[in-house]
Amino acid sequence: MATKKIKVPIINYSSPRGRKYLQKITTSRITSNKKTTSLVEKILDDVRDNGESALFRYTEKFDKVKLTARKMKITEEEISLSAKQIRPELKTAIDETAKRIDAYHRKQLREGFEFQSGEGTLGQIIRPLSRVGVYIPGGHTIYPSSVLMDIIPAQIAGVKEIVAVTPPRELDPGVAYALKLLNITEIYRIGGAQAIAALAYGTKTIKPVEKIVGPGNPFVATAKKLVYGVVDIDSVAGPSEVAIIADDSVDPTWVALDLLAQGEHGSGDELAICVCEDKGFADKIAAALISEIEASPVKKVFQALPEHAITIFVASSRDESIALINDFAPEHLQIMTRSYRKDLNKIQNAAAIFLGPYTPVALGDYFIGTNHVLPTGGAARYASPLGVDSFTKRISVAEVTPEGLDLAAPFVSVFARAENFVHHALSVERREGNSK
Repeated sequence: MATKKIKVPIINYSSPRGRKYLQKITTSRITSNKKTTSLVEKILDDVRDNGESALFRYTEKFDKVKLTARKMKITEEEISLSAKQIRPELKTAIDETAKRIDAYHRKQLREGFEFQSGEGTLGQIIRPLSRVGVYIPGGHTIYPSSVLMDIIPAQIAGVKEIVAVTPPRELDPGVAYALKLLNITEIYRIGGAQAIAALAYGTKTIKPVEKIVGPGNPFVATAKKLVYGVVDIDSVAGPSEVAIIADDSVDPTWVALDLLAQGEHGSGDELAICVCEDKGFADKIAAALISEIEASPVKKVFQALPEHAITIFVASSRDESIALINDFAPEHLQIMTRSYRKDLNKIQNAAAIFLGPYTPVALGDYFIGTNHVLPTGGAARYASPLGVDSFTKRISVAEVTPEGLDLAAPFVSVFARAENFVHHALSVERREGNSK
C-alpha cells in the first residue's frame, strides 16, 4: 500500500475562498450523531427508571464485567495499592502540578457583597455546590492531569462531596495517586453513558450529584449533554483545537511542533491552524511540519488526519489575523509575535491564551496551573475555562424597609399592570403606607 503523502494547505485568508474555507472547517467541529444520541437516550431512560439493575446490565453488556452494589465501590485499600505502583517521576510531577493548580485557582475565589440602596439592603452571597461527580476515562485515554484539573477547583470552591466514576478496568496508578492525594474516597467502577445516568438520577447506592465534569468518549459526552438541566455539566467537549498567530520572530519548527501537539490526540477531528502575514514564512512552517511528521514516532496518526486538520492561513495584516482568531474562537490560542502583548489586547474570543515563544500549550495542559478543561467548537465566544466559579452559585438577597417599599411600590405597580399581573401589583399596593 502506498504511503500517504503529507500535504499542508496554505490558504490566502484575504480571498473569498479563504473565508469560506475557514467557515467550512470550523463548522465541521459541531456534529451530532443521531445513532449515538438515540442509544444514549435509551440508556439514560433505562437507568433513571430501573436503577442499578439497568446500570449493571449495561456494564456487563459494554464492559463485560458483572457488578453488584458491593463490588461497584472501589475501596480505599484498592486505591492505595494502585497508587503505590506509580512511577516516582510521575508522582513528583503530580505533586508539583497540584500545588500550581491550587495556587492559580485560589486567586479565583470571590466573596459576596452588600450595599444600602434607596429601598433597603441588597446583596449577593456565594455558595458552593453540595455534590459533584467527576468522570474519569478508563480506556485508551488515561488522564491523571484531568483528575487534578477537575477536582482541585471544586475543593477550593468548598464542595463537600466529590464522587468519581471510572470504567471497570484496572485502576491506573497515576489516577489512583491523584485521587488519594486529593482525598477522594467515594469512587465507583462504572463508565459510559450509564455512569452519567447514575450520577444525574441517582441509584440505591449512588446519591445524585448537582454537576458532572470530566472528559469521556462520544457516548459520555452525549450523555452529559442530554442530562444537562437535570444537573449542570462542565461543557459539551469536542475535539481539541489550537490557533497560532506567528511571525518570523519565532522558529518555524516551534510553530510546527505546537500545531502537531494538538493534531496527535488521534480522534481525527482535531483542528490546528496557524495564521501569519507572510507567504514565505508560511512556506517555512509547512516545510517544518512535513519534516517533523516524517520523523515522528506517531507518523500514522498524522497521516490519518484529514488534509484540513492542519492548515496555514496567510492574512494581509495583523488586524486581519486577529479577526480570523475572533471568528474562530479557539480552545487554545498561541501568540508568537514580536508584539504579542499588544496583539493580546485585541483578542475577544479564545478560551486560553499562551503568549510568546516559550509558552506552548503543553505547559497549560500539564503543569503551570491554568485549567485545561476548556470550551471547544467555538464556545469560547461565550464560555470560560473550568474554575472555582464553575462549582459555586450566586444567590441574591434583599431586605426592603417600609419606606423602601413605599418608594418602590408605584413603579412595581406600573410594570405589573402593564404586563397583566394584577396580583403582583396588589402584593405591593396593599403594603403601602405602613412607613407612616
